[in-house]
Amino acid sequence: MDPILVVCLNPTFQKTLIFDSLQEGEVNRCSYHRLDASGKGVNVTRILTQAGYPAIHLTHLGGSRREEMLNLLSADGIEVLWTDTVSPIRACTTIINTTNHTVTELVEEPYSVNSTTEKQIRRLFTSSLDAVSWVVITGTRAPGYSENLYPDWVLEAKSEGKHIILDVKGNDLRRSLIHRPEVIKPNLSEFIATFFPSHTITEREESVHLKSLVRKKLAEVYDTYGTVSIISRGSAPLWIYDAHGFSEVAPLPVEPLNTIGCGDAVTAGLAGELGRGESLQAAVAIGLAFAQQNARNVRPGSIAQ
Repeated sequence: MDPILVVCLNPTFQKTLIFDSLQEGEVNRCSYHRLDASGKGVNVTRILTQAGYPAIHLTHLGGSRREEMLNLLSADGIEVLWTDTVSPIRACTTIINTTNHTVTELVEEPYSVNSTTEKQIRRLFTSSLDAVSWVVITGTRAPGYSENLYPDWVLEAKSEGKHIILDVKGNDLRRSLIHRPEVIKPNLSEFIATFFPSHTITEREESVHLKSLVRKKLAEVYDTYGTVSIISRGSAPLWIYDAHGFSEVAPLPVEPLNTIGCGDAVTAGLAGELGRGESLQAAVAIGLAFAQQNARNVRPGSIAQ
């Protein structure tokens, strides 16, 4: 199969800390820690690579830790295309409390890219399209990129006969839909924030009361653009809308250790299996299996032990 191009313009160093217990306002010593290359695009590409699907990651890198990031990506066997920018790479932290079985994510906002980065990243995207059939665009773009970038890329890829999976939100999602991507895969809180901004919901909040509202919007998206929607809801069943209408698929049961990257695992499974020509049903099943494996790992965005 052709490589899958995975685009994410928000790279991250991910520090994972495990505590047997955690007391706010006190000195807490972790029992284990690790550092990984991460961000939604890295997570998707790493899982695709671990599963044996060919994949290329497109991003920007910069700052004093650029070589450290490249070394981490190389150690993971990730093929990366990148352009330089003066902005440093952000760092995020995952805190796992094994006593309370909680996973807490501390997120740094990304730094703005410099004025020349977009021109360079557009050139890399265009030059990459000849080699691929499927393109995944995932994550929030860093400040400094134009609001036209993601919609322009969807239009360009579609005009070249490529297939698109979007895991984005807000204006990037709304303005890209007119170019008819094959699949969108936001989580529920992102979908609500995008299409129903007067509502608010957390990723773990009970969401059944929103089902009819979301279901109507999913039908509208499919009827208008022919786009399949897959809405992840943490440990609750996925909401799916395709040519057969609305359906729900429950994730596989798992006692999770680290849930960071589970949504990216679903995206990787979708991209890999759809890239092989498999059905949406089969792709969803593989995506959920990847998410289960990811949840068992300390390492974020990984299905390898």
